Amino acid sequence: MKHQSLFLAFLIWMLTSVCSAAEESLNIPADIKPILKKEMLAVEKGMQELISSMAKGDWDKTVAIGKQIQASYIMKQTLTSEQRKQLHQSLPKQFIKQDHAFHHYAGMLAHAAEVKNLDVMNFYFYKMNESCVQCHSRYALERFPAFATQSADHSAKNH
Repeated sequence: MKHQSLFLAFLIWMLTSVCSAAEESLNIPADIKPILKKEMLAVEKGMQELISSMAKGDWDKTVAIGKQIQASYIMKQTLTSEQRKQLHQSLPKQFIKQDHAFHHYAGMLAHAAEVKNLDVMNFYFYKMNESCVQCHSRYALERFPAFATQSADHSAKNH
């Protein structure tokens, strides 16, 4: 139980540290930046709510949040088809791949909650959080400069 509490505390800290707006290093069209920022804030809130619902065994809420994240909160509902096309053309292919993986993990987490498989649910939450960290450390170093320091420290240790 103590281990689980420490793990949850670490995840809360991690999420509040890294899951915020990630558009600064990307070539995001100006009219789409505020929409992306709202999306990132909604994802951050959803990730925080997942911690609570998962820890409480609130399967239905966990399913609902996972499905919301999978379907996207704002971007799909707000962007015009022209904006979607423009955004898709301006983003690096790796970013798009990571984004698709993140939403896939959210759907898998929702499915794991539907069948009440705690281990698989926790795995996909980990994968979602890992996706946040990978994206922010690759595309938003201006917003999250600690990742630049970590990356430099890691590189120095490997040489």
